[in-house]
Amino acid sequence: MDPAEISNWKAIVEKMEANGTTESWFYTRAKAIAEGKPDPMPEVSQLMPDLS
Repeated sequence: MDPAEISNWKAIVEKMEANGTTESWFYTRAKAIAEGKPDPMPEVSQLMPDLS
């Protein structure tokens, strides 16, 4: 992600923390990205059932 995207994620984290809305998958994802950690969002292939 480019610096502007990371900055946006940091702003989302700050707003969610200020509102006390930190009990969600979206917050977990935003927090990880804002801290420079890998995006914890599974890839689409991980969400789809194995059809083989």
